[in-house]
Amino acid sequence: MLARCQYACGLSTATTQLTEVAQVSTASSVAPFGDITSGNSKCIVGNPNKYLTGKDANWIWDNVMSKYVPGFTNLIFDQLVTNNGSLSYCVRWDTEQKLSKSVASKFQVMLTSQINLWNDWLTGYDCWPFEKIDISIVGFAVKDTGLLDWNDDSLGKIYEGILDDKGIPKCPDECYKHQGQAKSADTSACQGKPFDMSLWPSEKPGEGAIGTGGDWGQRVEVNDMLNTMDQEQMMVLLHEIGHGFGLPELYVDENKPRSDFPSSVVDEDLKLTDADGWVLRRVLENIKSRYDF
Repeated sequence: MLARCQYACGLSTATTQLTEVAQVSTASSVAPFGDITSGNSKCIVGNPNKYLTGKDANWIWDNVMSKYVPGFTNLIFDQLVTNNGSLSYCVRWDTEQKLSKSVASKFQVMLTSQINLWNDWLTGYDCWPFEKIDISIVGFAVKDTGLLDWNDDSLGKIYEGILDDKGIPKCPDECYKHQGQAKSADTSACQGKPFDMSLWPSEKPGEGAIGTGGDWGQRVEVNDMLNTMDQEQMMVLLHEIGHGFGLPELYVDENKPRSDFPSSVVDEDLKLTDADGWVLRRVLENIKSRYDF
């Protein structure tokens, strides 16, 4: 399984000194292509011409991501291509807090907005075919349905009492489309709708962490998520989605080309920046041979 993010709490204190952050405020915006290097090719690729250099982005691929990304075929990229630009989520409600239908009904919009901030950096780049990622919520897993103030399937099927080996509610394994990192696992025994990833709001998302993430989804501290879900950019959720695309922890010095490498959301910035976007593009360039576009 792809490495999980586990970074320290207290990220709200991270300082942000950005002067040239890409404007990626809506899912319809397209991030700049920088200095185009693809010549007459129909698939546009380029190098950044502000904030960071092409050498910076290349260094992170060559020295970090090339060690684990090529052999891993269940990145969010892969899931999106398999699903033609869509992802389905099941929610693991890992808390004793009660969840209202009015709040739960916001999860789909929240996930859609955050993943499309990443997709803005892919739209139009290297023939990436998806202008907008569609997100659906297909289920909710809880220890006890008494934690919910609704009992129908209007927001997705409700799963009660299905627990992992730590006693945490989970969505049914038979509904997980990528069991064993499969491209499309057998979900014929699923009693609901199959899902690609889990949104996992949790009281304790990791040891000393407020989030973990990977190909399986995003585990986020529940109060942080609820307090920020109406914001344009949700730092923790964006950070964890970045890991699902294959990006490393950029707050780790060994993963950066230089000590003054610009800030990014997979470091400790509060927003997605050009550094995130160009590293994401380097992943696409290096795995594009998997696909037919």
